[in-house]
Amino acid sequence: MNKLNPVYMAYNNTGSASVSTVKKVLQILLLLFLVFVIVSLSGNTASLFKRGLVVRKEQQELESLRQTNEQLKARLDYVKSDQFLEQEARNSLGLTKEETVLILPEDVFGKEEINNDSKNQLSPWRQWWELFF
Repeated sequence: MNKLNPVYMAYNNTGSASVSTVKKVLQILLLLFLVFVIVSLSGNTASLFKRGLVVRKEQQELESLRQTNEQLKARLDYVKSDQFLEQEARNSLGLTKEETVLILPEDVFGKEEINNDSKNQLSPWRQWWELFF
């Protein structure tokens, strides 16, 4: 009997319509919330991924700097050694050890010695003459 009553049917239809509308609104709100959560989490994931790349790059740079530091320490130890000082003295200053005899090529002193020998053979008055005239 209630099924035939038009007032009951209108109330029933209105009530069910409002329940389905509330369900749809709740579903849409839930869907929007889930989309917001997903977007937020994907942004955080991308940020973490970028930070991971930066960390790996910095670790590689740190390892490179450590290797450079080790090379510089080895170079510093070598520079402080007597062997380096001795080699620098020989190369830069032309110094030798006390027992070492330095042999120079003839081109360095050969021509000057010949000129000195010929001047020594001249008489002193001739040397004076060549000096002033």
